[in-house]
Order: sequence, then structure tokens, then C-alpha cells
Amino acid sequence: MPYPSLKDDGRCVVLDLHGARVEEALALALRVVAAAQSRGRAQVQLIHGSSTTDAYGLRRTIKQALHQALKEGRFAPYVTQALTTDAALILSLDVTARPDPQRLQLAELWPR
Repeated sequence: MPYPSLKDDGRCVVLDLHGARVEEALALALRVVAAAQSRGRAQVQLIHGSSTTDAYGLRRTIKQALHQALKEGRFAPYVTQALTTDAALILSLDVTARPDPQRLQLAELWPR
């Protein structure tokens, strides 16, 4: 099974959430977006996959959790614009800080 991965090129952070549980993915996404904004990144891409669910819609997916968090305004302090695709949530960040050259690391942001 794959694990979440994070790439930071100094401008855009890409967080692939494949392999995470729903609640862990949501917590990690919120931490990454906050950290990316504070370090002056312009964009965060949250890769959640196309997210299928069972026939009765009983199992919540990462995609559903992220879209619900966006709708509830949980990303609002950091995000100026959001684009939803079938496999990802692309967030433009409020970039008021000067970019910090130190790259984000998944280990420092993983929920404990």
C-alpha cells in the first residue's frame, strides 16, 4: 500500500494522500496548507484520487472529507482560491510572507 508523500519545490507543495486514512489525511492536509502559507508558497495541490465509495455511500473518502472541509471554511485562513478536479484539490494561497527556502518535510507535519 502506498503512503502519503510530499514534494515542495519552493513555490508549490504537492501532497499525495494515497494510503492515508480519512481523518489522518484531513489533519495532514490542514497542517500542510498552514505550513505552506506561512513559508510563502503560492499553491498546494492535495492529491486525493478519484475516491470511490461503496454502493450505499457509507464509507467517507478523503476526497469527500477535503471537499467538506473546504465548504466549511477550514482552509479559509490560508486559501484565496480553490479548484476541484476529479483527483485533486488545488489551492492558491494568500502569499504575504516572503518565501522561506527551507523545504517542507512530511515528517515534520505528520499528525501525531
